[in-house]
Amino acid sequence: MNAADTDLKGKQDIVWNSSWLTTLPSVLLQGISCMQFFLIRSTIIKSSHFAWQFPIFLGISLMVSLYMGVFRRAVPLALVIRLFIIFLIGYPLGKHIWLEVTLLLSLLLEAGLFLRLPWNLPVMIGSSVAVILFQKPVSAFHTRFPGPEIQDILFLSVISLTVTLLVFSISLHREGRRKEHKIIDRLDHAISQLGKANLGFQDLTTSMELETLKKERKRVSREIHDTVGYSLTNIRIMLEAASFMIDSDKTQIRELLEKSMNEAGLCLEETRNAMRQLRSKEVRQARGMKSFFQLVNVFGNATGIKVNLEFGNTPDSFGDRIDKAVFRFIQEGLTNSFRHGRATVISIYFWIQDGMLRVSLRDNGTGADSISEGIGLAGMKERLAELNGIMSYQNVSDGFEIIIEIPLNREDV
Repeated sequence: MNAADTDLKGKQDIVWNSSWLTTLPSVLLQGISCMQFFLIRSTIIKSSHFAWQFPIFLGISLMVSLYMGVFRRAVPLALVIRLFIIFLIGYPLGKHIWLEVTLLLSLLLEAGLFLRLPWNLPVMIGSSVAVILFQKPVSAFHTRFPGPEIQDILFLSVISLTVTLLVFSISLHREGRRKEHKIIDRLDHAISQLGKANLGFQDLTTSMELETLKKERKRVSREIHDTVGYSLTNIRIMLEAASFMIDSDKTQIRELLEKSMNEAGLCLEETRNAMRQLRSKEVRQARGMKSFFQLVNVFGNATGIKVNLEFGNTPDSFGDRIDKAVFRFIQEGLTNSFRHGRATVISIYFWIQDGMLRVSLRDNGTGADSISEGIGLAGMKERLAELNGIMSYQNVSDGFEIIIEIPLNREDV
């Protein structure tokens, strides 16, 4: 499981938990209404005619609530059905308003937390007004039922308004948190994209440097070939001519030898110049993030393991000492994930906070029941101790994670 899959799973869990934090209290309130019905049943006129209908209506109401909590679909229609059921249940109750109050509270909770802002507020207010308008004398089962007292209606209005404002404030807070998480997700995505772009630029830069070096070496090798070949050819011709005249013209032989030595000196100087140019074009040893990228790239190509590398808010380098310690940490961590964890995906994250560099290496491997610190881990701890850094490791839900933390000087950040 990679980082994106983990984030998606985390968001799904949040939505699931949020739904049930709304559904369970609503179901509980509807259960309380069932208890209320059996408590007031003896005081309801024609209760025997209504006794078999109430469980059916309440059962439908519960199923609608569970449907909203599980699927989060057709919420407006489900709320209309629930409001209609409250009307059917409350119609023959007459003055007994408290059962309807309980059912209304469960409806307000679902409307306020299942609907998005700003639509939840008018729906909650409209539902409360509709239930209040229900409260009047009615006829059912060939019987006239008296309406509730005015103080009961006022109490219903006050409690519905209070709960509406409370649920609305909760929905405002939750919406604020949702926006904050959305902003954080965007920033994380932006940082990830910047990290990938940075890696791409480094890879392009390295490739261009290598290509430039290759072209320069070819050019210098041609110069050496042309210069040395021409000079050696001239020297050989002059030496052969001198060998034929060794017994005849000593003066001309001396001139040929001097020309040969001068030509050899020029050839040597040209060769030295070419070698100096070649050495000046050597690629500098990679430092900092570039060295980490090269290490991860070579490891991934050699093992086939997918390695996600995110540099976060870190600079290109922390200095030779810290760069070397982090390089060895990544090297050892990658090796352990491959050898012991049998991982297929490894994620490495860099982050600086409060003057502390934090590097996390997490894999999706088998983890470890018990960890015996070998030479590699012991060496890592020793290098970190020299930098006042610490190391920790633990099994996680989908693999193993090892973290180092190194304090940074002001000039390192």
